[in-house]
Amino acid sequence: MDNYRQLELVPLGEGAWRVCDRSVASCDAASVIAYVEQIPTDDHEPSYEAVWVQGARGTTRHTSMQSVLLMAADLLAASASRAERPKPIAHFPPGGRRGVSRTATQPPLAAAGAG
Repeated sequence: MDNYRQLELVPLGEGAWRVCDRSVASCDAASVIAYVEQIPTDDHEPSYEAVWVQGARGTTRHTSMQSVLLMAADLLAASASRAERPKPIAHFPPGGRRGVSRTATQPPLAAAGAG
C-alpha cells in the first residue's frame, strides 16, 4: 500500500492542519498522526512545525509540507512493519512438563505437605 496516499491533510484554520491516516475511521482518535502549524520565520521562507502524536518523534521542523507528509508516510510504513503477524512460538506438548525433573530424593508434590 502506498502510505503517502493513505494520508489526509485536514485544515484546522489558517496555517494549521491535522495529518490523518485514512485507513482509520475519522471519528477514531487513532487516525491523527500529527498536528502541523506554519510558523513565521525571519527570512520569510515557509517553515512548518509538526507535533507528532503517534510514534516517538516529538516535535519537528520542516521547510515544506511535503517533508511533513513524507515523514508521516515513513511513520505509517514503520508501524505497518511492526504490525505484521509475529512468528509463532514453539510450545510444549500438552501435559508435558519439559525441563522439570525430579530426583529420587524429592517427594511427590502431593505428599510434600503431608506428614
